[in-house]
Amino acid sequence: MWSCHSEKGYTEYKSLANEGLGTSAVVFELPEAAVQSGSKNVFLRLQNNNSYPFSNIFLLVSLTAGDELVIQDTLEYAMAAPDGTWLGKGFTEVKESKLWWKEGVVFPEKRPLKIKVAQAVRNNGSAEGVSTLKGVLSVGISIEDQ
Repeated sequence: MWSCHSEKGYTEYKSLANEGLGTSAVVFELPEAAVQSGSKNVFLRLQNNNSYPFSNIFLLVSLTAGDELVIQDTLEYAMAAPDGTWLGKGFTEVKESKLWWKEGVVFPEKRPLKIKVAQAVRNNGSAEGVSTLKGVLSVGISIEDQ
């Protein structure tokens, strides 16, 4: 796990085990400096490699303040172009995707503030979800001034 805070904002990543991203949520507790003063844009960040078997990803993302659920979304993002080329940045096998989540967020006063990210990918024709997504190396968040 690593994080940084700069004049552009706050970014934190959590590395995942070799199994990949599971259905259990990756939890980010937001530091006070990242959420104070004004409207913020919130991004999700994913790093994947060639082991990732899908062209898209479904994520369950939530924001809680104390014990209260503030926002919860089910999101779909493209991970590859129609020709199979990975989207995102990077010159090696690892690609990083910066994905919009929320724009103009004013964080509530109640603490602690937590963002939780889990995956909800299913194979075509299957009601059961995929238990782990191989090839997802890390999950992150970025909070930037609007």
